[in-house]
Amino acid sequence: MNNTQTLPATNSPSDQLKERVYLITGASGGLGRASALALAKQGATVILSGRNEEKLNQVYDQIDAAGYPTAAIIPFDLAQTEEESYAQLIHSIYNEFKQLDGILHLACNIGVIGPTNSQDAELWQKVMQVNVNACFLLNKVCLPLLQQSKHANIIFASDSSARQSKAYWGGYGVSKVALESLSSILADELDTTSVHCNVFIPGPSLLPIRKKTHPGEEDAGLKSAEQLADAMVKVCLSKQTGQYFSC
Repeated sequence: MNNTQTLPATNSPSDQLKERVYLITGASGGLGRASALALAKQGATVILSGRNEEKLNQVYDQIDAAGYPTAAIIPFDLAQTEEESYAQLIHSIYNEFKQLDGILHLACNIGVIGPTNSQDAELWQKVMQVNVNACFLLNKVCLPLLQQSKHANIIFASDSSARQSKAYWGGYGVSKVALESLSSILADELDTTSVHCNVFIPGPSLLPIRKKTHPGEEDAGLKSAEQLADAMVKVCLSKQTGQYFSC
């Protein structure tokens, strides 16, 4: 397993992402929402994607009220398996912006935390689709536009506990290990291009998914979603590829 770099807690200078365009999956809540606000604060135009349009509208309104660059909303269900649906999404982005400087793969399906032999097959497949297959499909259709950027990022979110391949993490744990492998393969394939592929590992934090995987855990000492989002900005600014980052 690759070594993880710990990002400094210092704030990034303002407007570092000005005139860049980022697609953020899972933007309706948790790390996705916080990252959308953090990137917009840095001057980026963020494309908010997720299943819940009402929640996406709430994030959009927050960005608008703060006076950040106007965001865009593209409701999209990553459970879709047809490549054409993903191609239509990137066509929408191209028609609106003519550019894409990064994808933050922050949507996930936790499935069931429990013994492997008790996993429901249909749910297992959905976890793999949302957490891994959809990332592959999005990268495939978006790559031609990403490669036109002078500095593009594909960022995958892993999980500090699930990636350890311990008992009971089920399809969610398998998906995170697979996602890290996908990132490493892409980073190697795109090493001579302007597209950087990295993994972000939140660690113990105040995220909704952490409440599901660690019920009863004390909040004291856990990082906030805003702290994680500030670290995500640093990953977007990094010129390294094939790396694992945490904060």
